[in-house]
Amino acid sequence: MRAGRTPKAVIVGAAAITLALTAAACGSGSKPAAPAPSTTSSASSSSTSSPSASGSSSSSAAGVDSAAAALVPAAIKSKGTITFATDPSYPPNESKDANDKIIGFDVDLGTAIAAKLGLKADFTQVTFDDIVTGISTGKYDAGMSSITDNKKREAVDDFVAYFNAGTKLMVPKGNPKKLTDDSPTDLSLCGLTIGVEKGTIQETEDIPARNKACEAAGKKDIKILSQDSQDQINESLGSGRCDAVLADSPVVDYFAKSGNFEAVGALYGGAPYGIAISKANSGLSAAVLAALKGMVADGTYHQITTKYGIQSGELTTPGLNQAQS
Repeated sequence: MRAGRTPKAVIVGAAAITLALTAAACGSGSKPAAPAPSTTSSASSSSTSSPSASGSSSSSAAGVDSAAAALVPAAIKSKGTITFATDPSYPPNESKDANDKIIGFDVDLGTAIAAKLGLKADFTQVTFDDIVTGISTGKYDAGMSSITDNKKREAVDDFVAYFNAGTKLMVPKGNPKKLTDDSPTDLSLCGLTIGVEKGTIQETEDIPARNKACEAAGKKDIKILSQDSQDQINESLGSGRCDAVLADSPVVDYFAKSGNFEAVGALYGGAPYGIAISKANSGLSAAVLAALKGMVADGTYHQITTKYGIQSGELTTPGLNQAQS
């Protein structure tokens, strides 16, 4: 999963999808996919539970958590912001609105965490594959972009787990290839071209495991179409360059509402999303975790997941480095 994601651009174009999803989601909590990328979105911590014009949103009604704020490293406290790296092509988690502002579940949650710490959140757009490197070199304070927490990534950075997700398959409307995807080693994908975003679990772990099953059954390997953003992958699916897409469950479910694509099979490979923070910045990890626990306790976290209709993935026991594999 962004470990895998599955973004916004669809055959009818980003604008049409946004309108269709906005209409369908009125009152459901789902937010529209965003148009093309820009660079940085500074998130004010003074708003409540809806996205601000700057592309961020909710802060806790309970205000600053003094115990959590006391854990913030002096360097971050002095600048007054947490810089989050994100790849906004993954609605409803992170995307862009019609004004090119970064919005979504991760943006709302990150903004609320920063507010708990007495800080502002600054979401900066980067290519997903470059997020972890940028954190390790100190270019960004944290990465919040539907990043799956796994042991390999924990060897590089720390991860504050905040949401449960899994992988799902997305196909064109009507499922013309009649794919089933009833297990992580489903053989219906053998010999087909499957789109994934670069650097995701779907690319590095999912398809390699599936190919072992294909080979064992005497079938052709899956061909990987790997691209820099999920926007590009979705466009490839719409144009027929790939037969299906593997991405994170909340993203696939989101795009299935557009009427152009549909989800096939059940979620599998569940694992937590984590906020990536350099191991050299353990004070920030502790502060973010404390703030997140406070938001679970005071109901802010549930308000934000409910806004996006993704309560089923709530992680009510956030922790540090919770990967199982």
